[in-house]
Amino acid sequence: MIRDINSPDDLKKLSVKQLPKLCEEIRQLLVDTVLSTGGHLASNLGVVELTVALHYVFDSSDKIVWDVGHQSYVHKILTGRLSRFATLRQKDGLGGFPRMDESMTDSFNTGHASTAISAALGIAKARDLKGEDYNVVAVVGDGALTGGLAYEGLNNVGNTKMLIVVNDNNMSIAENVGSATLNMSKIRVGSYDRNKERLKKFLSKIPLLGKPTYKFLHWCKRRVKMSYGENSYFDKFDIKYIGAIDGNDVGDLVYFLTKIKNNVTKPTVLHVLTKKGKGYKPAEDDPEQFHSVGKTGAVLSSETVGETLCQLAQHNNICAITAAMQDAVGLGEMAKQFPDRVFDVGIAEEHAVTFAAGLATGGVKPYVAIYSTFLQRAFDQIQHDVSLQNLPVTFLLDRSGLVGSDGATHQGIYDLSYLTCIPNMTVWTPASYSQLKSMIEKSVEFPTPLAIRYAKTLSSDKLPFDGNWNVLLDGKHIHLLAVGNNMLEVAIRVKQDYLLKAQVVNVTTVKPLDSVYLETINDGDVVVALEENVRQGGFGSLVKDYFADRNVKVLGFAVGDSVAQGTVDEQMKMCGLDAESVGRYLLQTLKNEI
Repeated sequence: MIRDINSPDDLKKLSVKQLPKLCEEIRQLLVDTVLSTGGHLASNLGVVELTVALHYVFDSSDKIVWDVGHQSYVHKILTGRLSRFATLRQKDGLGGFPRMDESMTDSFNTGHASTAISAALGIAKARDLKGEDYNVVAVVGDGALTGGLAYEGLNNVGNTKMLIVVNDNNMSIAENVGSATLNMSKIRVGSYDRNKERLKKFLSKIPLLGKPTYKFLHWCKRRVKMSYGENSYFDKFDIKYIGAIDGNDVGDLVYFLTKIKNNVTKPTVLHVLTKKGKGYKPAEDDPEQFHSVGKTGAVLSSETVGETLCQLAQHNNICAITAAMQDAVGLGEMAKQFPDRVFDVGIAEEHAVTFAAGLATGGVKPYVAIYSTFLQRAFDQIQHDVSLQNLPVTFLLDRSGLVGSDGATHQGIYDLSYLTCIPNMTVWTPASYSQLKSMIEKSVEFPTPLAIRYAKTLSSDKLPFDGNWNVLLDGKHIHLLAVGNNMLEVAIRVKQDYLLKAQVVNVTTVKPLDSVYLETINDGDVVVALEENVRQGGFGSLVKDYFADRNVKVLGFAVGDSVAQGTVDEQMKMCGLDAESVGRYLLQTLKNEI
């Protein structure tokens, strides 16, 4: 059946009774494909019926905005991209998030959370200003309502006609936290599902009258929800509330969405309850583990972070903060051993940083463990609340540099630029697990703001860290300054294969630069800066500024403004950062100097 669906128009040719079978086929396709390509599995398994129902009810002219965008795989399948679905997250393949340049049915590029309500409101206002007529739907889920931006959007909805579907699976990446989700739990039907099944079994045993009675009660339930679905949570925003309904019952979803589409003229919330990982038992049992499926069995930097913080917590007054990614950043074990000292604040990066600043003023040493791509959402808080007050908050930036197939929104290629411009900030850049461990240990007594920036995986070599750069391979006249593990490997290969006389330097601090080493560089020498960061404002820019008044040639190898999805090795080649590209360029450029 799924092979005949090339657009939502094909979907509408099916009867409602055929939709459950289609959902089964889509669910199997998701499991088969995502386990092969990697990607977000559990969240997409949970929204199969919801996505099918949305496209079955709404028209091609209507706009659906997904929040967060990793829930959009089924949407891609149903909107003409089935034949390319096996290319998901691969080089030149389908993106793992909605992309307007990929399909006209992708209404907004959504890679980070809590943006859909604001974006959908903007689309709806543009519709009204232009006198157009189409529906706008924001699908909010996976903990997006733990982020403050969602409430800023709700606060401005006013009387704008739009639908907000709250996909309530009680999860963000880990379990949802905070009073916002507690309020959503109060809205939920509690033991409703269990009691419904008991009633259904009881009535099914009554000859003749049992099934008709159940169908009548089911019809009554729908009518009551449509007529009296209200609650104080959304009433405060003057938004009509309908729910909570079973978000994995495609027939119910079609019924409610059709009623809303044809009858509701004010801002409306449809609250649906879904099961993250539905239909694939390993994902149902451990939705956090199957939130994002990878293809690597390598040791992760997060493991070193977790082990080191657990050791330090035994003898130091430290705590750790994460934004809905406790296990992903390595804090799971610390949360078990020291539950009162690990704080998961939900998808609320800005709050996480200012919360850490408050902890620091109270005499507790806070660690904010977060992906590089998410920390940039809290730039203002880092500057105003931490750095201008010169507070000893340590930021542990996981997944820095090129991260592969998550696409443009998730690359950690901006942190050196936005962190080094902040006053009082120190930035350390380990290339090995031993350096990462040493840096975290030294950070306990570090008296000012500190960011430790590291990739998902590092070198297992026992590299030292004493606050200075390390000369790993001696040479003369040409200095290969490498930031991070990947660039250090490139520098070593460039020396071995192209520039035998070059000196390879492991850059462990980007702010401040190691002026002791830089002062050993003579006029006429060549400095090559290698970094997985955008060129503007990055490490190479800092080195060029340092030698602005000297006769030292500085060549910078960095990332452009953005990078397409692919493996990290493919991205390195795209950016000209692989050893072959760097080596050949240097041979050509420096042929008169070597």
